[in-house]
Amino acid sequence: MVEVSTIFAMGLITFYQYIRIAEEYNNKRLGRKEQLIIETFDYLISSHNTKPDEIKSKIGNKIYEISDINNIDINFYSLDGKYIIGNKLPNPKTDFVPKEILKNLNVNNDRIEVNNKFPNSEDTYTSVYRYIYNNDYQPITIINFPFLHDEAFLRKDFYSLLYRYLIIMLIVLIVSGIFSWFFSLSLTRKIKDIAYRLRDTGALTHNRPILYNYIDEISPLVKAYNIMLSKFREQTDALVKKEKDNAWKEMAKQVAHEIKNPLTPMRLEIQSFQMRFNPNDPQIHEKLDSLTRSLIQQIDTISSIAGAFSNFAKMPVKKDENLNIIQVVKVSLEIFPSQQILLDILEDVILLNIDPNLLNRILTNLIKNAFQSIPEGRTPNIIVKIRQDSRMVYFSVIDNGSGIPKEIQTKIFTPHFSTKTKGSGLGLAIIKKLIEEYNGSITFISEEGEGTIFKFEIPKNG
Repeated sequence: MVEVSTIFAMGLITFYQYIRIAEEYNNKRLGRKEQLIIETFDYLISSHNTKPDEIKSKIGNKIYEISDINNIDINFYSLDGKYIIGNKLPNPKTDFVPKEILKNLNVNNDRIEVNNKFPNSEDTYTSVYRYIYNNDYQPITIINFPFLHDEAFLRKDFYSLLYRYLIIMLIVLIVSGIFSWFFSLSLTRKIKDIAYRLRDTGALTHNRPILYNYIDEISPLVKAYNIMLSKFREQTDALVKKEKDNAWKEMAKQVAHEIKNPLTPMRLEIQSFQMRFNPNDPQIHEKLDSLTRSLIQQIDTISSIAGAFSNFAKMPVKKDENLNIIQVVKVSLEIFPSQQILLDILEDVILLNIDPNLLNRILTNLIKNAFQSIPEGRTPNIIVKIRQDSRMVYFSVIDNGSGIPKEIQTKIFTPHFSTKTKGSGLGLAIIKKLIEEYNGSITFISEEGEGTIFKFEIPKNG
């Protein structure tokens, strides 16, 4: 009877520990998914200082991409609980936020979970309601998404564990019946003490080795557990160090990519000027002034990036000016071969409130990519086209390069994706982010073997 009670107690502890760990893992997984979704929409909305009535236009079709990637339904509501946008058409249950939830959802309690059951099923899901804030930490919208509790794999592993445990229990019962009740009682007591310690073991707790002075069947288990704790601590420290190293590598890669963009055309321009230098040229002073302006603008760009990196690798803060962008564009183009690039404009003055360094970085990066897309043996023919209307300024960079293959066109603006062996894959992603900082957008049209057109537009009102 004692043996049966002991094994039964061990089984309860083991199953309880297994269920607790499984639930803990599932909760952490759902928590990570929730955080990823919130950070993604926070990037789309908050970074642009979006107003509540701009939510639908800012999110747009992005909600379908994010919903498909995360395999989850997503809904947005106004602060008074009315449906704004979602990846599916609203139904009577999703057309508004229930009054009780809306009442409790405030600044001091900006997240609420509601557990529900599917009709005619034991499966459950948790519906999460959260505020999303703007840059002034004011709530601008309510986001809602359900987490499905897929417990099929837990049940499968549980039954497998139960089957193995029953077999082991039967063997142990047969063997343990040979021994006397005295030794069985002593062994049971020791196992219980160790089981309690195992139950308290966790990744985020302060785990202590077990002090065990006996030499018996339990001592190898205690020794293995203590060795496991030592290795676990070493692996945890190594993982933390690796995560920090990776963060710095990514940061350094981004800054290096941004600095390299202006350096390459600067070097080409200086080399070209050196080869064409003629002290007797009557226009030598004008050419030198032109070269100096170009180099100073690129140096200012590099200086702003380097200064931002010293402040924990933040990209430069916008310093907007109401300026004639035609002059900025002309200066940016001076560092490229003039016979291979054409500026297509209808007006000599187009005013736009923008940081000239950021505009220079966008154009320099796009033009550099255009030149790099030209296949060997083909003469580059790059066109920079600028137009405007009452609301927007439209830019186009047209090349006659190899074009972008259709199978990778959807990945062009993805960070760290590059078709070049030496590329970091950050250039177009950074360009997209800079343009979106001004509430603009960027698209492209490409035909393999013929060339590519990158188009971006920036509102005049910022």
